[in-house]
Amino acid sequence: MKYAIIGAGATGLLTAYLLKKAGHEVQVIAQHQEQSSLINKRGIIHGKNRQQLTAYTDVEQIDPDAFIMLTINYEELQPILRLLKIRCPSNRIIFLQQGMLFLEKARNLPHRHIAAALLETDCVKWSGNEISFSKAAQLTVGSLKGNSEEFQSLLETTAWKSVWVEQIEEQLFESQLFNSLIDPLTAMMKIRNGELITNPHAYELFRNLYNELYLAFPEIERLQPIEKVAAACAAEPDRMSTMLADRLADDAMEIDGLMLYMLNRSKLELPLYKAFYHLLKTIEVQQ
Repeated sequence: MKYAIIGAGATGLLTAYLLKKAGHEVQVIAQHQEQSSLINKRGIIHGKNRQQLTAYTDVEQIDPDAFIMLTINYEELQPILRLLKIRCPSNRIIFLQQGMLFLEKARNLPHRHIAAALLETDCVKWSGNEISFSKAAQLTVGSLKGNSEEFQSLLETTAWKSVWVEQIEEQLFESQLFNSLIDPLTAMMKIRNGELITNPHAYELFRNLYNELYLAFPEIERLQPIEKVAAACAAEPDRMSTMLADRLADDAMEIDGLMLYMLNRSKLELPLYKAFYHLLKTIEVQQ
């Protein structure tokens, strides 16, 4: 099968690496020519392993038969979608992004077959073509539009363990709640997940943020009880959140895609959450 990965952050590089390793034809669409040239020259490196593939900066190079996997952040999404409407009208599209703010734009695309997916991993990007990870990737995918059979190849590839869900938006929201508790705090304080539990000051912020989100989204108690989230942090204390990994790699953090969605969806004021949103946006501007 053929795949085009748009975006060359940690998720994009990992996705391309795994698919290429599994024997697929893979293209990477990077934002900058410097990174594209680096990937073409040296491949994508994980430890002592290397996958050589082709990178471009132009979506016009995407094969018309390729699955397009979008891993860019929300702020980069709109100009890419305009190009996809014109240049890639028949491709099948998979949104592989943090957060849920992309959903409305996905529904408005004219493409016949569109899916959304979550890629569970501990990948960290060290340079424009170098990543590290230790866990086997887990892909959760479901259809947003069109025929689910069009995405069967995502389940059959050996690139990752995969599961198909009929209600992908419910899975996205469950992940959204978890990431809303972890990513803003760890990215702001530059700490690993385990420190949210072991550091008493970080834990106090974590607990207060959970209580604030509970008032706006009471379903969090069922979907992501605080004991479950704390246990996940304790089980993998050295794990780095996606937002922190992006910050340390000097990549754009997915602040709007994750946090703005929650602020827009909530019927209540979220003063603590909003404060973290603006603090992280300030850091983003400084980067």
